[in-house]
Amino acid sequence: MRKTAILLFGLMIVGILTVDSQSQGSKIGFINTLEVLYGTNEGKGEIEKLNQFAADKQKEIVSQTEVLSGLQEQYANQQRTLNAETRTEMERDLQEKDRALKRLQEDIQLEYNERRDSLLEKMSEKIRKIIDEYAPLNGYGAIFLRDQTQSYVDPSMEVSQDIIRIYNEQYPVAASGSSE
Repeated sequence: MRKTAILLFGLMIVGILTVDSQSQGSKIGFINTLEVLYGTNEGKGEIEKLNQFAADKQKEIVSQTEVLSGLQEQYANQQRTLNAETRTEMERDLQEKDRALKRLQEDIQLEYNERRDSLLEKMSEKIRKIIDEYAPLNGYGAIFLRDQTQSYVDPSMEVSQDIIRIYNEQYPVAASGSSE
């Protein structure tokens, strides 16, 4: 019920803004932020770097998982023949390696999230600047960010491709793939 009320309120606001903007001769636009992120040259390059980081770290996790699995298999095969002291030592070693693997996974996820958030923050600032300049020059009274709550947006109100074009012009990426 609350979601419906919020959605109706949002639609009312958009409707009011649309009527008001049309009466003043200004337009309303929408931007798909993911399309802009993935559509800019800088975004493509940075996402590729982020994906490469994730792939490299995944290899590291797989390697450590294989080591742990090998030790677990060795322990399982030798468990009955080991003396108590050796068995305890191997169990402690397995627990330490298991904790280290979990810690590694958590650290990698944290670093990935930090890198992703840094990228989004850096690009969002540039995108906001472009929108702030683009909107008044092109007669827009408001430009909204699209998300999953908009089931349909008239394609004529979509300005993502314009923002991508301007972004690529204002923030060119060097041929080597490095970003500004």
